Amino acid sequence: MTELPPHRQRCYRCLRPTGHCLCAQLPTVPTRTRVVVLQHPHERTHPFGTARLVRLCLPTASVHVPCAGYTGTLEQRVELPPDAVVLFPSDDAPLLDNLLQPAPPSTLVAIDGTWAHAKRLWRENGWLRQFRHARLQPSEPSRYRIRKEPRADYVSTLEAIVGALRLLEPDTQGLDTLLTAFDRMIDHQIDHAAQVQRFGRFKVPRQRPSRALAPQLFDPRLVITYAESALPGGQESATRELVQWVAARVEDGELFEVMLRPRGGLPLAHHLSHMELDPESVAAGEDAADAARRFAAWLTPGAPVAAWTPTTLDWSTAMLPPATQRVQLKTNYCNLRNRRAGMLEDVLAHEGLQPVPLACRGRAAQRLGNALAIARWLRTFRGAPDGTGRPIGAPCN
Repeated sequence: MTELPPHRQRCYRCLRPTGHCLCAQLPTVPTRTRVVVLQHPHERTHPFGTARLVRLCLPTASVHVPCAGYTGTLEQRVELPPDAVVLFPSDDAPLLDNLLQPAPPSTLVAIDGTWAHAKRLWRENGWLRQFRHARLQPSEPSRYRIRKEPRADYVSTLEAIVGALRLLEPDTQGLDTLLTAFDRMIDHQIDHAAQVQRFGRFKVPRQRPSRALAPQLFDPRLVITYAESALPGGQESATRELVQWVAARVEDGELFEVMLRPRGGLPLAHHLSHMELDPESVAAGEDAADAARRFAAWLTPGAPVAAWTPTTLDWSTAMLPPATQRVQLKTNYCNLRNRRAGMLEDVLAHEGLQPVPLACRGRAAQRLGNALAIARWLRTFRGAPDGTGRPIGAPCN
């Protein structure tokens, strides 16, 4: 059997492998112009996507990703002012230079994806046509040396936005540093590709879970969990540690929360901010072993534990008694709807659900409340047909 290469840890912010994290090298460039990126879903997790750099470097930038799995279309409406300009090189689009008078636009819209993806986004978002659209005339070919552009005058999303901002805000300092960060990412990847050990192509056998909902979902003792983790002291070579563990009983919402004191140093300030936690609370946290014993005493004997993603279930090993049954809510939702789930917040919106309000600290309150709402909703489908001839909730052979 072919041995798979080891799983690589990723930076939660730039989504690059931790050994290639770009965050420390990314500039912050304030602009007067609001930048809105409409991104094809295939680009959302692309390792070399430039829209992510735009969002991380420009405080006024936002990225909006439609999900065709729910609606069958890539339409994604975004509230824009009347003077917004959409960058898209259609045949009838004037040069952006011609739209600067009497005043430059306050908002710039860019479409992110391969050119086939960009054309589909433009076609299926007809609401964009109520705004002016424009094209650029690049003075040099794209610097995107690891992804080939179909035409010499086509450039990456980041290069197009920088080129447009140079016209709209010629006095803004630091725009060139965005291209420097872009070049650094490309150079780093080319160097890495020349040195990396190749494992060859392989295909992981597809797992085919039952279309039935897991029977553990209907156990009255079921507990829903969520975990926060961080690199101690932000050290890339360190092992992630649990920072916060929260859980709620599905029946009555009774809450368990514990902050865990890191053994290797506090998370970095921007990571604490991302988790909406303060350093004092984390520093005053419990020892992990003591917290696990306290959680085991709170947990009803034999109670199964569920979480939205496998990440929380992976982290639960340190907190759960041995042989605790674990259930992934996301897999069960996909089995029920026979489609991809997307983000948890999107699922709640699509199903018309409201988060369960919970009194715990940080963003964990929202995340756990969302997962609890999904779990309670899934439990309402017991006994419904699932297309296999079995009632939902029945075990499969």
